[in-house]
Amino acid sequence: MSSQMPLRREVFVLVAAGAALGIVYNSMGLASRPPRGIPWVAATAELPSLEDMTPADSAMSGPGAELGAPVAGSPPSAAPTSGNPVTAPSAGTQREADRSARADRPPLASAGARPAGGATSRTGSGEPAATSSASAGAVPEPRRSAPLPFIPDSDQPIQVQTATAKRFFDARAALFLDARDPAEYEKGHIPGAIRLTNAEAQNEPQRVKSLPVEGRPVIAYCEGGACEASLELARFLLESGFRKVLVYMGGYPEWEAAGHPVERGSGR
Repeated sequence: MSSQMPLRREVFVLVAAGAALGIVYNSMGLASRPPRGIPWVAATAELPSLEDMTPADSAMSGPGAELGAPVAGSPPSAAPTSGNPVTAPSAGTQREADRSARADRPPLASAGARPAGGATSRTGSGEPAATSSASAGAVPEPRRSAPLPFIPDSDQPIQVQTATAKRFFDARAALFLDARDPAEYEKGHIPGAIRLTNAEAQNEPQRVKSLPVEGRPVIAYCEGGACEASLELARFLLESGFRKVLVYMGGYPEWEAAGHPVERGSGR
């Protein structure tokens, strides 16, 4: 019995020393930039939102927003005039010209038969003439296109929502990274997304360096909700030197539920 007491005491000392070293090491990791330790209290990551960084009026300042709009204060166009003075015709010549014009003019339709708006009009031969349903001289309103949000350099991931992720997808202005496992990726993923887990990125640094970023931001995603695979990958990319890293918080399930394009199979 007495021999067991020193052994228990030694085990307790070793466990206490290990716990103390672990606490000190984790504290040093949390104090580093970017933080590398494990948070003492589990909490949902609060990331800055790209949508909150985007000015509210950016949708009105995109390319083509003023396409076809008249210049304020510009005078209406006038018919060109020659430098020679115009001579007024004599009374007899004017009467002969009026008679000729009336002879060549087709008979007028009755007031009730005249077309209005988009109704079909008729020529002098009685055949219907094609008309436009739009009023004469109306110009269709040009399509407005908003610029993509500006992404600042950051040492932490920036969250992005479905609508903004779709804008980058349509413009092919971002590299999408799927942080899920191969089986999940093959069931469905965002078209063109490259599958890369955080573990693979850490074990294969050359693969990270060869990513076809081409000056574009990176958008990482996973299963959304409680899934943090994309967040972990985004943090490692920042540690690797990337500075424009977004996390699509809704992930693939939200993308698919919105009816956006999906791709199945091994992809790339």
